[in-house]
Amino acid sequence: MAIVQKRLLELLRDDLSNHFTGALINVNGTLRTYPIHKTLKNGFKVTKYIYLDDVQAQGQIQSAVLVDSGGNALAIKNMQVIKGDSGLLIAFEFSLEVKVI
Repeated sequence: MAIVQKRLLELLRDDLSNHFTGALINVNGTLRTYPIHKTLKNGFKVTKYIYLDDVQAQGQIQSAVLVDSGGNALAIKNMQVIKGDSGLLIAFEFSLEVKVI
């Protein structure tokens, strides 16, 4: 029986993380491009953060989409948030689990 080693899970986590190159945020029905603000890796989890500062994107935030370098949607978070003149941090958390059959 094969036992998955910690290093394989780290490699898979890092590969997953590297596919996300930016975000599209739907503000009042208009898509706006934002960079990944911060990435945290903890164990076999990776969290991507997108930060909208106090002057960006005021209004109704309807969704956030993580995209790859080709602009392809990889993860979508639907939301209904009214953003005023304070900052907003949006987080996407992924947890990696591998099963050997």
